[in-house]
Amino acid sequence: MDIKQRMILSYSLYGFFLGLILPIISTIYELLQFGVKLSLSTLLAIHLAQPIMLIIDMVPIILASSFALIGFQSARFHEASFQLAEQIKEQAIQIQNEQYFLEALINSTSFAVVRLDIHHRIISCNPAFEELYGYSNAEITGLDLDNLIASDDLFSEASEITRSVAAGNISRKVTQRMRKDGRLVDVEIIGVPVLVGGEQIGILGLYHDISQRIETEKKLRDSEARFKSLFDESPISLWEEDFSNVKRILDNISEDQDVVERLKTDDDLVNQCIKLVKILDVNQATLDLFEANSKAEILEGLPRVLVEESLAAFRNELISLVNGEVSHECEIIQQKTTGELINGWLRSSLPPGYEDTWERVFISIIDITERKQTEEKLRFLSFHDVLTGLYNRAYFEEEMTRLSSSRQFPVSIIVCDLDNLKQINDTLGHDIGDQAIKGAAKILGLNVFRKEDVVARTGGDEFVILLPNADINDNPFILNRLDQAITEFNESKENDGLYRPISMSCGYAVTQQGDSLIEGYKQADADMYRNKKKTKGKNS
Repeated sequence: MDIKQRMILSYSLYGFFLGLILPIISTIYELLQFGVKLSLSTLLAIHLAQPIMLIIDMVPIILASSFALIGFQSARFHEASFQLAEQIKEQAIQIQNEQYFLEALINSTSFAVVRLDIHHRIISCNPAFEELYGYSNAEITGLDLDNLIASDDLFSEASEITRSVAAGNISRKVTQRMRKDGRLVDVEIIGVPVLVGGEQIGILGLYHDISQRIETEKKLRDSEARFKSLFDESPISLWEEDFSNVKRILDNISEDQDVVERLKTDDDLVNQCIKLVKILDVNQATLDLFEANSKAEILEGLPRVLVEESLAAFRNELISLVNGEVSHECEIIQQKTTGELINGWLRSSLPPGYEDTWERVFISIIDITERKQTEEKLRFLSFHDVLTGLYNRAYFEEEMTRLSSSRQFPVSIIVCDLDNLKQINDTLGHDIGDQAIKGAAKILGLNVFRKEDVVARTGGDEFVILLPNADINDNPFILNRLDQAITEFNESKENDGLYRPISMSCGYAVTQQGDSLIEGYKQADADMYRNKKKTKGKNS
């Protein structure tokens, strides 16, 4: 039987026995009034004579029932009280545990934490606060916080924070506070009002030491400023670009396709990638190199500076990125804002941290236009005659070697010798002789021969023409065109400063597959001398 049942039974019995008093007293009263003794017959007679006695006999049962109900309610009240006591006990334990937890959290956190009363006096602080400011908890308890750690020039700021938190606001501030030794420390302050039942009972102050962060940010700003200075003032053209959109489109190429092979063959894809590159910044050297009036002209995009001749270089740059290379160098042809083409040596660099996104790619471009022009000039001079601009003997000999192992036979060889050059030099001077040589060169370049034919000056007054895949015996008009060109030049009234009239003696030979080109050249040379002698014989 549980407590509840026992309480109901106890109250019922109590009511029952209490209810017996009235029937007993009533029965004794009736017995005394009639002067009879107690017996079953007298009890029966009294109850028959007095029907109210039947009602009085019911009192114990009524009181037992009533007291049972009271017992039930008492049991419920007792049970509720017990549960309430248990809840209060559990909440007290929970509050105590939370307090322990909060104290452990405050004591273990890296934040310096101080608890204040409503008058802003220190109640306690954690070890991090002691370490940050150099005070022990015992020596600062009861002191005003602002007077303790706010320097004179920051006292009004500290007071303003105090007033704001005292008004129920959470305050945040990045500022400085003073240590015990007088040194200032950079901190982030968070002031939190502590409320219980809607009433403020104190303040919790949190201080995060951000000295290292401030120092790091300062170093970062200084580094960025130095980088920006180097970037802007560099004599080399520097670009900061974003290739992330390019990477996204290349990543979307289906897995059954090789991206590198696709880039090698798909010009439309490469041109699409050119348009997707974002130019984030360029320096002054870039504006000077491309003759741009402002950055906006360059930041329009790569299509402004890349031309058809740039496609191969940009394609290789993309392939290097796809292959995971973090740097790439190549020659590239680009276009100034004026339309003039320039040759550049491009170096692209993918900085650390952007290997997966391509959001930053740094580009440097060195103008090598003059170097390329010099190289072209040197290359031209190495295979061309300085006086006439025709190919020289070195190039002629290389072509003889190349044609010897080619399939371009038959090869016709024409040897021309400028007549009377020695006489012109002796009588009119070498300057006029040079003009005569230039005149002969001009004649040989007057659309007499094809583009694939090689016209070379091999000696002072000797010129040789190599005609691959041509047989003069079957095409005599070739020599006729040469004779016609000599006649047209001599009859020309053009004021070109060249000597006129020009006379040349020519001879030719045709070499077939398996024949020696050197022997063919000797035959053509011999044929030229035979014709020269014939010309001299006629003139004499």
